[in-house]
Amino acid sequence: MGNAAPGGGASPPGVFAGRSAVRTLLDRGACFLEETCGVITLWVMFLAIVIQVVFRYLFTPLIWPFELSIYMYICLVYLGAALAARQRSHVAFGVLFDALPARIQRAVSVALQVLGAAALATLVLPGIQFMTQSYPIRSASLRIPWSVLVFVYLVSMLLLAGHLVAGALSDWRDGPGRDG
Repeated sequence: MGNAAPGGGASPPGVFAGRSAVRTLLDRGACFLEETCGVITLWVMFLAIVIQVVFRYLFTPLIWPFELSIYMYICLVYLGAALAARQRSHVAFGVLFDALPARIQRAVSVALQVLGAAALATLVLPGIQFMTQSYPIRSASLRIPWSVLVFVYLVSMLLLAGHLVAGALSDWRDGPGRDG
């Protein structure tokens, strides 16, 4: 979709890769969340750790950088999982899968991705309920509501489910392992 991958090549098509303007806008939004917000999260985590180390050894130790680095790590894991799903780079065991005929591979790939997306979709409503219930709970030093982390989790689950559905559609149309 015109986005450059870190190695200089083109990124694979995203969740909503297609021709319509809405799909392009949604794909750019997914790329922004996964890539740009992921890099910002990594930098914030890095700076928090540097501040923590400097203050621990040169001044009075601070508590909030440790808490912030944990929050950023959690966000980074969830955003990274969605990015890996978009790039189809999650761990896969292909020994048995590769031994199957192409038509069976296509059916198995589509079925597993649809099943995965359905499983992720079932986590959304309980996640929304937990987010609303956990809003009053605040972190110890930064006083950030727990619902912020649950929101990042929910966004990640929706991105993951979207990538799995897009992958299933691509595999159905073009066969597994192709980014159509």
